[in-house]
Amino acid sequence: MQQVLTSHEIASRIVDLGVSSYMGSGCPAALQVLPDDRWTALLLLSPIGDEPTENEVNHPPELLE
Repeated sequence: MQQVLTSHEIASRIVDLGVSSYMGSGCPAALQVLPDDRWTALLLLSPIGDEPTENEVNHPPELLE
């Protein structure tokens, strides 16, 4: 995922979320981007078939919080 963002010149970093309560391998992590790149990153990383919600259709992304 970070490579996809990098190819679109979106700065990102992987953040370690610490120890988790599940017995899986590895540890949970998150991908962090700058606030200005948030919606572009979400669009690039979301599944192709996702339909926008009614809230996203009626309001520009910069007004959603």
